[in-house]
Amino acid sequence: MAYYQYVARDARGSLHQGVLEVPDVKDAARRLKADGLYPVKIKAVRSRRPRRVPEQQVIGFFKDLSDLLLAGVPLDNALALISTSQGHKLFQQVVQDVLSSVQGGKDLSDAIGGYQDVFGVLSGYMIRAGEASGTLPMILGNLGEYLERRREFRRNALSALIYPCILMAVSGVSIFILLIYVIPKFAQIFQDLNQKVPFLTQLLLDAGVFLQSYGWTIPVSLLGLYLLARSLYRQPKVKRAVHTLQLRLPFSRYLVLHAELTRFCRTLGTMLVAGVPLIRALSLVEELILNQALREILAPLQKEIRIGNAASSFFRARKIFPPRMATMLRIAEEQGALGERLLELGDYFEKELQQTVRKLMTLMEPAVIVVAGGVIAVMVMSMFTAIFGITDIQF
Repeated sequence: MAYYQYVARDARGSLHQGVLEVPDVKDAARRLKADGLYPVKIKAVRSRRPRRVPEQQVIGFFKDLSDLLLAGVPLDNALALISTSQGHKLFQQVVQDVLSSVQGGKDLSDAIGGYQDVFGVLSGYMIRAGEASGTLPMILGNLGEYLERRREFRRNALSALIYPCILMAVSGVSIFILLIYVIPKFAQIFQDLNQKVPFLTQLLLDAGVFLQSYGWTIPVSLLGLYLLARSLYRQPKVKRAVHTLQLRLPFSRYLVLHAELTRFCRTLGTMLVAGVPLIRALSLVEELILNQALREILAPLQKEIRIGNAASSFFRARKIFPPRMATMLRIAEEQGALGERLLELGDYFEKELQQTVRKLMTLMEPAVIVVAGGVIAVMVMSMFTAIFGITDIQF
C-alpha cells in the first residue's frame, strides 16, 4: 500500500482534502469517485506516521466519541474532551488535528480519512455513511466494537502461537548444538582410529561444517528473498496473481474468503441498518475488499441490483461463496431485513474463521513436536550408529 494526498470536489463544488492508503493512483481516483468526489489533484506522499499508535487508543477513541455524541455533546466539544484526556502524545496530536479540521469546516469522515494510517481505511467510509444517514453515534459505536473484536481475535491467535514458537526455538537450538558440537566429536574419534565415518554421521557432519562456514548466508538469503518477494508483490500483476492463487488453493481460499466475507457482511449490514441505500453501501464496501480477485468477482453485484435481480441469486450463481450466504440473503429479502441478516452472517463467518484458526493453532503444537522430534531422532540415531561402529572396532 502507498499513501496519496488528494484534493477533490463534491457535487456542490466544496473542496475536500485528505490522504488515502491504496495500491496505486488509479485506485485512489476510483475510491474518490465511489465517494461522490471528483479528483482535482492526487499525489504520492510518504506515510505521516512517525510511529505506531496502539490500536486500543483508536478503539477507545471511537467508543468515547460515540458515548459523548449520544449524550448530546456537540462534535467539536467531544473531540476537545477526548483530546485533553489522551495520555498517548502522538495520538493526542492526531485527535487535535482532527478537531482543527472539523472546526475548519471539514466533515469528520474527511478529517479521519486524512489519517488512514492511524484509523484504518474502513473508518472513514463507515463514518461517512453515518454522517449521510444521521446515525453517526451508532456507527462510531459499531466501529469501536468491530475493531475490538478484530484485536481480540489477533491477540488470541498470537497467544496460541507462543508455545509452538518456543518449541521451534528450543528445537532449533538443540539441533544447532548437536550439529556444531556433539556430532563432530564422534567423527573425530573415527578419524583417530583411521576408520570410515558412517554415512548418516558423515552427512550430519557435513551439515555442521556448512553451518560453521556459511551459516551466515542463510539469514542473509532469507532476508533477500523476503525483500524480493515484497518488491514483486507491489507490482499490480504479481499481486493480482497472488490473490487469484489464494482463492484457488482450498485452505487459503477458506481463510481469505471467510475473512473478507466477515468484513463485507458486517460493514454492509451496518450501513444498511443505518439507512444507507444499498447501491451506495455496495460501492463503499467494495473498496474494502482487500483481495483483488474477489473484488472483481463482486464487482457485477451493483449492476445486478440496479436491474432488479436479487442479491441472493448473484451469490447462488457463484460457487466460490458458501451456500449459507445465498440462503440467508434469500430469507432476508423475503423478510425485508437485509441489514440485520447481513450482520448475523458477518458474526457467523467470523466464528467459523476463529474456530478454524484455533484448530490450526492447536494442530501446530503436535506438528512441531513430531517434526523436531523426528529430526533430533535421526541425529541421535547417527550417534548410536557411530557408537556401535566404535564398539565393532574395539571387539
